[in-house]
Amino acid sequence: MVEHLKQRFRERGYRLTRQREAIIEVLAGTGEHLTAEEVHQRVQSICPELNLATVYRNLNLLAEQKIIGKVDFGDGPARFEARSEHHHHLYCLRCGRVVDLLHCPVHLDEKISETYRFRVTGHQFEAYGYCMGCELLNGKVGKP
Repeated sequence: MVEHLKQRFRERGYRLTRQREAIIEVLAGTGEHLTAEEVHQRVQSICPELNLATVYRNLNLLAEQKIIGKVDFGDGPARFEARSEHHHHLYCLRCGRVVDLLHCPVHLDEKISETYRFRVTGHQFEAYGYCMGCELLNGKVGKP
């Protein structure tokens, strides 16, 4: 996955600096959705001179170029992930756990286009709630 992400960045005409490589390696090496601060912490072992502003700038560039994914759950900082293809998330309001959905639950049909005279070019879907672990801690499993 690392080489694939690097290649996609090069194909868009960008120079793959040591800092950008380190950021891509950190993101591709985890299945997590990391904040810029978390990426910065982890990249320090690879590239100690890299400052937080550079991490932010490069994460946003990589996301704009659709090399990586960027998601905002409305709880503060945006999170970044190595996956950039179309997918959705479940977000636990207690522990912050993020689960990638394997299929798209949003089905937009031609009727929307006809009814509202609106051409849909994309969409987002994030569901908020509590993971099973947090439900067990709260003693609310199976209760409404």
